[in-house]
Amino acid sequence: MYCPNCGAEVRSGERFCQNCGAPLAAQQAADLSAALRAAREFSGASAAAAPMEGLSETPSLTQDFAVTRERFNLILGGTLLWGFLMNILFCVLFGRAAAQLPYGAVTIAYVILAFTGILINTRSQKPIWSFVGYNLVVLPLGLVLSILIADAGAEAVRETFQITAAVTTGMLLLSNWKPAFFARMGPCLLGALLLTLAAELALFLFQRSFELTNVIVALIFCGYIGFDWARAQQRPCTADNAIDSACALYLDIINLAMRILASRSRRRD
Repeated sequence: MYCPNCGAEVRSGERFCQNCGAPLAAQQAADLSAALRAAREFSGASAAAAPMEGLSETPSLTQDFAVTRERFNLILGGTLLWGFLMNILFCVLFGRAAAQLPYGAVTIAYVILAFTGILINTRSQKPIWSFVGYNLVVLPLGLVLSILIADAGAEAVRETFQITAAVTTGMLLLSNWKPAFFARMGPCLLGALLLTLAAELALFLFQRSFELTNVIVALIFCGYIGFDWARAQQRPCTADNAIDSACALYLDIINLAMRILASRSRRRD
């Protein structure tokens, strides 16, 4: 692997170039994204437990309204599709420009906007505000993905897309088959994620490789895909809940993709 800033060769698993001190994007972005997913679990716990009040009888973006299960899943899928299309659009339109931006500044902006978006998405019971929060998570991540894709190479990106799509489809099918099993996995998955992130912090301090933890976190987010889909199918069928569920699934899928991309990039190097 080579530093994108100075071109010096760096060892596998390092987060900063030993020659110029520049951050190495892939692993840092993966860790940040996982931390955001954990933050969403904490911020969404009380919101999910809140009673459903004031549902509108007519569809309105400024007030939550009930929908059929089919429309619930249609809103969920459409919101997910919007997020991925925005990521692709950002990579196509701003990929070269984003690669020239200082990664530290992009990361700081990404964290601030994403945390703000997660709070808005989980706390709001109005579809329009939940969608605004979702976009605050999705849009800045498009710039981060642009940098990662520029560093990783076309072959690693293609393999990451194929593996992520196949795994996501498989986990959704398994969750439909055993919804009760996946619906009970939340506390175990969150505990495993927090422990793994703590282990990665220790590995960072001792400058050790992250290959094993990348695999573990990828497996955790496989479980999260099944868990969040099962939980979505158990939630009351409202437009706001559909958008909230889409945000959770988006973070699961993106986290899985980032970990796979980090592993594939490292193998390519």
